[in-house]
Amino acid sequence: MVTQAGLRRTAEAKQSPDKKPIRSQTEYIRSPAQLNKVKTEELNQTKQQVSAKNFFRKNEAQMCADLFRARVEQEMEEELEMWRVLDYQGNLVSKALLKVQVGEEECVHLFATRRGRNEPWVCRFMPDMTKDSVLDQNEDDYMDLPERRMCAERFDMNSCTSTENCTVM
Repeated sequence: MVTQAGLRRTAEAKQSPDKKPIRSQTEYIRSPAQLNKVKTEELNQTKQQVSAKNFFRKNEAQMCADLFRARVEQEMEEELEMWRVLDYQGNLVSKALLKVQVGEEECVHLFATRRGRNEPWVCRFMPDMTKDSVLDQNEDDYMDLPERRMCAERFDMNSCTSTENCTVM
């Protein structure tokens, strides 16, 4: 049975693509016995449960990569037709290493970190990689991915005669 509230939430989700995914709360493991219990429960999961978990995790990685697509396109100075996560590492909350396919054999590697859930991501990238290249764990091997560019780089400022009444600057 479909309720009014359910329809409203579905409509709101379609209207606001910037909405962040809701993550489930994780348990704090205090002892080795608790860790062993969690590992045993993971081993007893059905194929359907493992498949569902992997599906949602892959979607979460794709949504994380989508946050950086415009910045990568701007830095590479081209519009990318393909943007698909092939591989990922990290918890995707404070650290994400992503291999994103941008062409037939071309990939871009992203190294993103942040201090907390409500903090902004700091992203670095490595262009011109292949599908066979391994994700590099060393942050220093990646290039900075600028947060923003100057207005003059985004807009044609040549037609401006003065900056007195400028609404852009």
